[in-house]
Amino acid sequence: MSGTADDVSDEPKQRPIFAFRKGKRPTFSSRKQTKQSSDESSEGSDSNDGNVAVRQTTSRKKNPMVQSTKRIKLGMSAAHDDSSSNDSNDNQSSSSITVSYKSTRTGKREGPTDMGATSVQEIDTQADRDAQAILSRSLQIQKDLKEKEDDKIYRGINNYQQFYEKKDTVIANADSSKNRTGPMRASANIRSTVRWDYQPDICKDYKETGFCGFGDSCKFLHDRSDYKHGWQLEREMELGTYGQKDEENYEISSDEDDMPFKCFICRNSFKDPVVTKCKHYFCEKCALSHYRKSKRCFVCGEPTGGIFNPAK
Repeated sequence: MSGTADDVSDEPKQRPIFAFRKGKRPTFSSRKQTKQSSDESSEGSDSNDGNVAVRQTTSRKKNPMVQSTKRIKLGMSAAHDDSSSNDSNDNQSSSSITVSYKSTRTGKREGPTDMGATSVQEIDTQADRDAQAILSRSLQIQKDLKEKEDDKIYRGINNYQQFYEKKDTVIANADSSKNRTGPMRASANIRSTVRWDYQPDICKDYKETGFCGFGDSCKFLHDRSDYKHGWQLEREMELGTYGQKDEENYEISSDEDDMPFKCFICRNSFKDPVVTKCKHYFCEKCALSHYRKSKRCFVCGEPTGGIFNPAK
């Protein structure tokens, strides 16, 4: 037993060996040509003198993020070819995005024959459905039902039978062109554009100071002249002074024309001041007493003519 144990211990221990192997990638070989018999090759050579290259087309997936005008161009070219080849073919495919025009081959012009001279305005309610037409039909029904028994027929909310006639009212005279009910029927042959300008579009800064910060880009008118408003013109028309010159309102008064602080005769403050034609101010008592002595003005010596107006 001891000998066998020694023999085992003397033998060297064997270690496992690991080997790594790199695999080869599979190679795709091209399609091999099949061998043909001599008879088939001879028949093919007789039928086809040369080789033909065939290109295989692969279908591409539609991408909604990619746009192209290729189809539109193809459709336009196809439509052009069809129109040139056949003029009678007017039906186009729904897929083509094109616009075509064709003459009617008549000498008649488009639009109204009178060039729109007798055209009417059609923005309001139709003439057979507006308030005036409804009232006219109601009055006609009342005339037909006059002095007749009630036939128990409902003719609408506007056509109830009336047992008494209205006189001297708008409804009684509604057939005339002056009296109507409801909205007035506008003139159908008049088309006008009206702008009521109540605001004077004048630059206030330029009118008062002669300067505007906006300069030439200001949208208001740069004008320093004085204009009258509409109410001022109407007042002058009522007073009968329209068109008359009122230069006195625009004259700049001097210091001499103003009322002095004391009378020239008594050298005291004014008591009941009066003014002469030559614009000189006196007390009423002083002016009358001086007029008894002289008919001329106390200051300038011009004849007063006995006219002394109360000073304001």
